[in-house]
Amino acid sequence: MNYKERFIKAVLATKELGLKVDKEPLPIEKALSKSKLQSIQLLCFEVLKFRGYSYSSDLAQKCIPVHLDLKHFLKLYLDVDSYITVGDRYWDDYVYCEMSYESIKDELANPGRGDLKAHVWLTLSDGTLLDCTAEAHADLIFGRPEYPIEQCIMLIKPTEVNDAKKGFHRPYLVGIDFLEKSGACRVDFSL
Repeated sequence: MNYKERFIKAVLATKELGLKVDKEPLPIEKALSKSKLQSIQLLCFEVLKFRGYSYSSDLAQKCIPVHLDLKHFLKLYLDVDSYITVGDRYWDDYVYCEMSYESIKDELANPGRGDLKAHVWLTLSDGTLLDCTAEAHADLIFGRPEYPIEQCIMLIKPTEVNDAKKGFHRPYLVGIDFLEKSGACRVDFSL
C-alpha cells in the first residue's frame, strides 16, 4: 500500500470515528508541479528560519506547532491546501510514535493523560507528504549528528512505494479534531 492509499484510508477512519476533517481532502487533486513543490520547500525553509529554527535539535518534538504553522503559511502565501495528518513512522525494527485505532479510541475516551503517542505532518492537496520534524527527532533518538533545517524538510510523493527498511509514514487520522480532543493542542481561529 502506498502513502496515497493509506491517506485515503485515514480520511475514512477519521470520519468513522466521528472526528471532523477541517476541509474535505478527497478526491486528491492532480499532482503539484515541480516548481510548486520547490516553492513549498523554500517557503518551509523561510518560515522555519523566521521562527528561529536552525538545526534538527530545534525541530525535534515540535511536530504539532511546526506543521500547524506551515499549514497556515502554505495557504497564505502559496494558496496550497494541506491537511494535518496524525500517525506514526514504521521501520521493520522500530516504530516512532506507534499508534493504533485502539489507542486512538482510548485517548478519545480518556483525554489529557499526557501519554499521547502520535506524530504529526502535513499531506498536501495532491497527496504529497511534507514532514519537517521526523528526521530531526530521529537524529536525537538514533544519536545522529545535527543537521541544518533545510536537510530536515521531507517531501515524499504519494505514489512512492513503502519500504520498511528505509521507513515510511502511516497516517491514521486527518485534521486537528483528534489533537484538540486529546488535549495535545488548542487551535484558536478567532485572531
